[in-house]
Amino acid sequence: MAISYRPRRRLALLFAGLAAGCLAALAGGLIYGYHRANDPDILEAVVIGGVIAGFVISGLITWVWLLIDENIARRAQRLTGLIRAGTHSQITQFPNAEPNPYLGDLEIAATELAHAFLDTRSILQRTVERETEQLALEKTRLERLLGDVPVGVMICSAEHQLVFYNGHVMSLLGGLETGIPPGLNRPVSDYLYTSSIEHAYERLLRTQDPEAASDILCATVEEGRVLAARMRLLDETPGSKTDGQQPHPGYVLTIRDVTGDLATHSIRANTDRPGDWPLSMIRSSDLAAALQATLRSKGMLIAIDSTELILRCDGFQVIAVLSLLVQRLPSPAEQIRLIITPAGAGAKLQIEWQGKPLAQHDLDRLSDEPVDVGLANMTVKGILSIHGAYWLADSSAAGPQVNLFLREARLAQRRPPSIPRAVVYDFGLLSKAGNAEVSATQLDELTYVVFDTETTGLNAEQDDIVQIAAVRIVNGRRIQNEVFDTLVNPRRTIPASSTKVHGITDAMVANAPDIATAVQRFHKFAQNAVLVAHNAPFDMGFLKKYEAQTGCRFSNPILDTVLLSAVLFGESESHSLDALAHRLGITISEEARHTAIGDATATADAILKIIPVLKARNLNTFGDVLKEVRTHRRLLQDLNG
Repeated sequence: MAISYRPRRRLALLFAGLAAGCLAALAGGLIYGYHRANDPDILEAVVIGGVIAGFVISGLITWVWLLIDENIARRAQRLTGLIRAGTHSQITQFPNAEPNPYLGDLEIAATELAHAFLDTRSILQRTVERETEQLALEKTRLERLLGDVPVGVMICSAEHQLVFYNGHVMSLLGGLETGIPPGLNRPVSDYLYTSSIEHAYERLLRTQDPEAASDILCATVEEGRVLAARMRLLDETPGSKTDGQQPHPGYVLTIRDVTGDLATHSIRANTDRPGDWPLSMIRSSDLAAALQATLRSKGMLIAIDSTELILRCDGFQVIAVLSLLVQRLPSPAEQIRLIITPAGAGAKLQIEWQGKPLAQHDLDRLSDEPVDVGLANMTVKGILSIHGAYWLADSSAAGPQVNLFLREARLAQRRPPSIPRAVVYDFGLLSKAGNAEVSATQLDELTYVVFDTETTGLNAEQDDIVQIAAVRIVNGRRIQNEVFDTLVNPRRTIPASSTKVHGITDAMVANAPDIATAVQRFHKFAQNAVLVAHNAPFDMGFLKKYEAQTGCRFSNPILDTVLLSAVLFGESESHSLDALAHRLGITISEEARHTAIGDATATADAILKIIPVLKARNLNTFGDVLKEVRTHRRLLQDLNG
């Protein structure tokens, strides 16, 4: 809390004390002079003179006090009140200061500061109002777009309560016909059978991977309509707390009606004619963990030994089949174990145990049993047919086992950098002219593709590209999920010295596209954009090397952040990407450095910070920057013709 010091009262007391002190000093001096004179005749003259002098001194002090009070104390008090009012109240005008010989420029400076504050607040308020109006308009547009999306979109809490749904959900869930439409904060179980939803949710929680998704089938409660759904957890969404642990996130369900498709698939499946059933990719560890949880709920234990594979299957259906198999094992069955290993282009899911073996005819009989996966008349045989899979009983020396073979799987490799799955929009592009010359275009209105390459070496004539990555900047912002990132098979051995820098090995690029394909794709990605790179002559040297082979000509305008760094900080400074990032406050993680996507992202962040500084130097257009850049040609070649 601010303390009120009442400066005018203190000033009055100060001058009163000064007057009293002066009068006391005058009286003391007169008394001292009278006694030294030792003449009684001059007493009356001394008293009269002292009184007159006292009045004069008091008058002078009072006059000075009034002058200071009027021209300094009162004006300071008035100025303080006005500044406080302007700071804490919604006043829109501030009176101009008048010249004051006592305060000099202080009052004028304070007034100018107050005017600047009011102007800034007014501008900020107008900006907030404009942005609020724009956000409201964009919200309306997005709501309209979501209403027209041809799939249902639901957002649910960790307790499986509805917190969002679009219009298409109402028709999918049958609410319009039954008179019980979806409602916020109502349980999903009012509308859908949730066993598969709950299993998928638990699987995603166990993965602890924000980019993971689960494809499932579920059915409506009212009509038994089969829906294909994809579940993805929400990022950093507060939810319920369980046993004092961290809150669980909510999730998004996108759903579509596949009843008709599945009816056809079901007929094909049960007549040994597999169709194009909607299968998804699931990690073997997720499937194994879900099977463990399912059997644990039934009082059964199973050990897991799994190579990390990506399986193409309906996880819910495969778990249902394996769970049924384990429950039908000859009694007693002990030390049950699931082993998942690659098998050609597919995978082998091996159930082994200690105890009596299971004969093949018992397994064939089990194939005819129904399985509850949310579809009518679905059997184990139907599920196997859907997956193009088969199983065999085996009583080898190692013990009895059943091997289930899936036809499609691959080894799980390192996940590429995360790409947010967000709605992408910029409604400002609706009113943006698209026919302006690049040289005359404002810097923040250009579209940029910021890229980087990793290579087998440093000589463009002898070496080749092993990775290309790029990000896009549109209307002054980086579009998070518009990313180009591909490994490239150079059809040659990658030297160990190069692998030590970028970490890319021959095995990693074995199944990657060849150079011609990768360059053609990148050329398409970079079409009609300004190319940005750090040390562009190096990267462009490799791209231009393949122009004749690919039929792609890279004639894009080019900006080099090395030259831009020289423009801003002078040629004598270091202009490495690390040095530039440090000066601009950009952090490049150790694992991202010397990867094409990591360096491209850092360069994009750098150009976004450089553009405002260039504009502050009145370098507003691409042409302005190009003229300035060309003054630093002795540092690095400018690639613009």
